Amino acid sequence: MKKTTCSLLFLAFFFCGSISAQTGARFGLKTGLSLATQYGISPADDIYQVETSGRKAFAGGIFAYFPVTESVGIQQELLYAMKGSGQDVTITTPFNINTVSKYKLNYFEMPIVVKYKFVNIGNIGIYGSAGIALSLLIDGNYNIKSTINTGAPTLIVTKESGNMKGVDTFDYSFVYGAGSDFKFLSKDFFFEYCMTIGWNTLALPNASGADPVPLRNQDYIFALGMYF
Repeated sequence: MKKTTCSLLFLAFFFCGSISAQTGARFGLKTGLSLATQYGISPADDIYQVETSGRKAFAGGIFAYFPVTESVGIQQELLYAMKGSGQDVTITTPFNINTVSKYKLNYFEMPIVVKYKFVNIGNIGIYGSAGIALSLLIDGNYNIKSTINTGAPTLIVTKESGNMKGVDTFDYSFVYGAGSDFKFLSKDFFFEYCMTIGWNTLALPNASGADPVPLRNQDYIFALGMYF
């Protein structure tokens, strides 16, 4: 099912590009660093202490840019985006219970953004962008380790791992960004910063017997792109 959906997304992307090729559409590649994290609801009880760490990974893919005016255009992208986080949760009772979870999720992501170029000096342009994105979960895995510290040597209670089977296949996000177009060796390039904020709450795996962890994806991408 996932392979079929991915194939349809690719076909739709290229079909849309072929129809619009005569309108001045431009195509290209982009690749960069993904600084991913995940966020959730702050614990209501002070006995919980949560520390979140990010995942440094890869994001990149292809895009098509459809100009509307000299300053405004619509960009459609198809990216491979690696997301996830580390969650370190400590419950303070007469003894401390600590659970460390590592989540890695890999997506096909299709952002559609409106780009507005508000500065254009010579061969350099500066633009802002905003839009939405649909993400399709390809695969992923998790590792969870729970320990109890009673003052004696730490006791490992749970140590488990697995795949992301059962996690929502689709995720939905808001996308915001800014960047700069420039020429280098007679080629058109751009460098941009993009922030993707998920609005879909994912029920991520937790230690056996515990409720799933409700978290949302959040991603910061620094990318270099080139127009064909």
